[in-house]
Amino acid sequence: MKKITSFIIIFLSFVINSYSQTSDIIVPEVVYESLEEALKNPEKVKGLQIRDKGLNEIPKDISKFTNLEYLRLHHNKIEKIPDFIFKMKKIRVLEIGANQLKVVPNKIGEMTQLEYLGLKANGLTNLPESVGNLINLKDLDLSFNYLESLPNSIKNLKKLKNINLLRNSTLSKEKEKEIEKLLPNCIVH
Repeated sequence: MKKITSFIIIFLSFVINSYSQTSDIIVPEVVYESLEEALKNPEKVKGLQIRDKGLNEIPKDISKFTNLEYLRLHHNKIEKIPDFIFKMKKIRVLEIGANQLKVVPNKIGEMTQLEYLGLKANGLTNLPESVGNLINLKDLDLSFNYLESLPNSIKNLKKLKNINLLRNSTLSKEKEKEIEKLLPNCIVH
């Protein structure tokens, strides 16, 4: 039992250390976990995380955070990304994983400032061609979806360091190899 526990600890340390070396996403000092609390000083809000709240949609009040850089809305029931999000030009980290998105709007390509985009576990089958406009993207998490391929525009993401495609059972090994060729400087998981 001690050997198994030691192995697990060593393995987890390796995984965490490996990820932290490849990701250089900066998290703001203060990340609000309550929309109500954040709305008390909207101009000061740089980070907001609303997790496991059963949200069906992204609250329009988020548009009041004009300095928002870090937005995580994972583990809710969000079905679509509203247009106001695409107009928030300071957001560098956008995590909408483990929701119920079936489609990523073409307007996602307007968020050229994004450095991290997390869309894991949403049931996605494709991405729009405009994802290739996200020229500052460093990390892209598409794990646990149903992607069959990625748009060819993915090759435009020259700053991309990590792309997570784990558990996309409909993505063939052949397509994965094509993606690796399109992104030679990127770690494909």
